[in-house]
Amino acid sequence: MKTTVVKFATTFKLKGKWSKEAKKNNVTLTKWIINKLNSDFEFDCNQHVDLHNDISPSQRYFILLTVPIEYKGYWVLESRLLEKKLRVWIVNKLNHGLD
Repeated sequence: MKTTVVKFATTFKLKGKWSKEAKKNNVTLTKWIINKLNSDFEFDCNQHVDLHNDISPSQRYFILLTVPIEYKGYWVLESRLLEKKLRVWIVNKLNHGLD
């Protein structure tokens, strides 16, 4: 199975929020992210997302996911269908349903 890397930056605050959610579900952060991105639900993809250069270096946290190329292809397709950058689509989907 061929794999690829998906890399995106987020804030420590968001990473902490996602980590708590993963811990609550008794899975690793990586597994939680992959499961949530592969799940099928509607969400608001128009929420503001700070891009890499908008996050100060002291608050920037990089997340690297090694996933099968089919996963990344599906995520890119979904983001493009909504006319969003992949990073914006990812963050909005991960934030859906969180306080």
